[in-house]
Amino acid sequence: MPSLPNPRLALLLTLAAGLGGVTSAAAQSAAAGAGETIALDAVEVTARRDAEPLSAVPVSVGLVRAQDLELEAPTNAAVDISRAVPNYAVTDVGNPLFAFGAIRGVGTLSFPQNPFDSTIGYALNGNPLSLYSGSQQMLDVERVEVLRGPQNVLFGRSSEGGTVNIVTAQPDGVRDMRVRGEIGTNGNYLTDVIAGGTLIPGVLNGRGAIRFTGGKGDVTNLLTGQTLPDQQIAAARGSLRLFAGERTTITVSGFYENNESDTFNYILRGGANYPAVMLDQPLGFSRRLAIGTAEVKHAFDDFDLTATFSVQDITSHQNSDNTDALIYAQVTGLSPSFFTGTAGPACTDCTRYKFQETAYSAEVRLSSRADAPVRWTAGVSYYHSDFEQGGTNVSSFGPTQNGTYNTQMTLDSTSAFGEIGIPLNERWTLTPGVRVGYDTLSRDGLYISNGAAGTVPAFAESGEVSDPYVAGGLSLSYKVDADSLVYGSIRRGYSNAGFPYFNIFSVFGQPAPSYPASYAWTYEIGGRTALLDGRLRLDGSIFYNNVQDGHVNAFDLLANSFTITALDYYTYGFEANARLRINEGLSVYGGIGYTKAAFFDVATGDASGAADGNSLPNVPNWQGVAGIETSTPLSSLGLPGRLVSNVEYQFAWGGRAADLANTFYLAPYNIVNARVGWQGEQVKVYAFARNLFDDNIETAGTAYTSTVFAVTPGLGRVVGLGAEVRF
Repeated sequence: MPSLPNPRLALLLTLAAGLGGVTSAAAQSAAAGAGETIALDAVEVTARRDAEPLSAVPVSVGLVRAQDLELEAPTNAAVDISRAVPNYAVTDVGNPLFAFGAIRGVGTLSFPQNPFDSTIGYALNGNPLSLYSGSQQMLDVERVEVLRGPQNVLFGRSSEGGTVNIVTAQPDGVRDMRVRGEIGTNGNYLTDVIAGGTLIPGVLNGRGAIRFTGGKGDVTNLLTGQTLPDQQIAAARGSLRLFAGERTTITVSGFYENNESDTFNYILRGGANYPAVMLDQPLGFSRRLAIGTAEVKHAFDDFDLTATFSVQDITSHQNSDNTDALIYAQVTGLSPSFFTGTAGPACTDCTRYKFQETAYSAEVRLSSRADAPVRWTAGVSYYHSDFEQGGTNVSSFGPTQNGTYNTQMTLDSTSAFGEIGIPLNERWTLTPGVRVGYDTLSRDGLYISNGAAGTVPAFAESGEVSDPYVAGGLSLSYKVDADSLVYGSIRRGYSNAGFPYFNIFSVFGQPAPSYPASYAWTYEIGGRTALLDGRLRLDGSIFYNNVQDGHVNAFDLLANSFTITALDYYTYGFEANARLRINEGLSVYGGIGYTKAAFFDVATGDASGAADGNSLPNVPNWQGVAGIETSTPLSSLGLPGRLVSNVEYQFAWGGRAADLANTFYLAPYNIVNARVGWQGEQVKVYAFARNLFDDNIETAGTAYTSTVFAVTPGLGRVVGLGAEVRF
């Protein structure tokens, strides 16, 4: 059964809300008397590919600001920020290559089939990202936009459930020179160096950032004494903007990340030494990620032209011992020592893999000028990816996963798109949009046996699937006033057909099964407004999703077998957010989301374990965030600077099934992150706490048997000190 929330933290949150209400009333009265102007800062987003006020966008948008990112662990912020966005959940199996998300319950089910099978899209400044580069370092990021609902029209093929758009700080010419450092418990550390400004006045701007971060977690390897995960990450980001005349800008940017980590996948849930593993060697993970983009913008008299080109190069190596002695001792009844001492040259249950992907994307887009009476955009785009996976598997639990495997996959996606906002009168706008495209995905596989009983000596295969597709939708919006919008929309989302990269059946001489394209119909009603002279901002939406042929890649850990299939499901719910600036130095905010997500029309005895009415895995019923930000000047005490603080509470309650069969439910989480310090004009120092109450976070789960469960735990409490100096 789903668990209830931690009553202590729920009580703390209630008391904080009550105190905030009292403070709010007093502060509002004082502000009114003093005639202060304390409106919230304007919010600008690129949810429709061009910068515009959030108040004008008929889309549900979850925002994570730069200061919000600083509350999260820098080694894992790309995953952890999902806890601060209602109805966005990320399944984290301890490996950033395979972290995958769901928005409003729509996402990859069980495990990604390949780097093209994201179901929700990831983008960097609007440019499409591979699933394998979506969880990257949040270095010099201005904000993250979580766009709920299908975004295929403007963000491409892989946005059936929504898009996570990472928006980086731009080379705008504003001087920004700073160094930030942190040191915390468990060996956690961070060093950021950021430099930006004007290089040649009126001609060239530049910006660059580098990061070194790392640290350890809370999971102990009982065989070696090593604490896991043990992460060492270096990253760099840079950009240049050239002004080629009054109407043309050229922006080039690059990003590089090198992640070298020892980690794990699942650990025994509830064991005597929890959290612990017993591995001859940890999961050795490395990823080198490089992304380059170029963008040309030219302003014509009647429209704007934007042309973009992007390249991604991803290389990852993974070496693992697949038999955690703590888990397999429970499964088999044998002593843990039976499963240890096997990770040498003759490893009996080990994996050695390499993943390599190179992807290219290009787009040419025309759009209306910002001051045009009719907003429109139209363009063509192309995405190409070459992916290769190879390595060796050794397993003593049966013929599957024994031998040398090599897979080569290619994706070609070509499409054209358009959207126009038709003003029906001064307040009503009808916005239709469509993307028409053609996707082709091919797979070539080669298997060579290691001599394990029951396997064929070798097997070569080839396959291809192609899909023409039409995705799009229609929205109708009503502009109540300059800061208020109400809208309704119907959209059709799409995710391409394909193959799994790993063919478990090749050992028997059987080709990899394909899976069909998935389509979703999404119905949404929402709105946003600003009240109290701009001091209070509210937004909310309700939704219903009907998904046909959702992609399923279910893995039976004991049988070493995959089930590749497609299942139908529905999701419905709501999200609501509020932010209030009580006075110049005090703001409160909160958001809550509810999602009901379940399968329907599932055949009895489906091999995936799913059944009619079963909940979708790792989708909480309730998810939310609440926080308070303060900034108190010390001038009344004759001291310089300000005392600043930020405390944030994140929660997920109820219904978070661990697997397709709903064998068990993941624990609810109640997380408090906090930061408090002193800030002057050029220097700030602070203390921080992440997961202050050391809550047990279960980010993923699997059932080995009906009684032996395993989970992937999130990071425990980390406390430390930090400082930033601006020049």
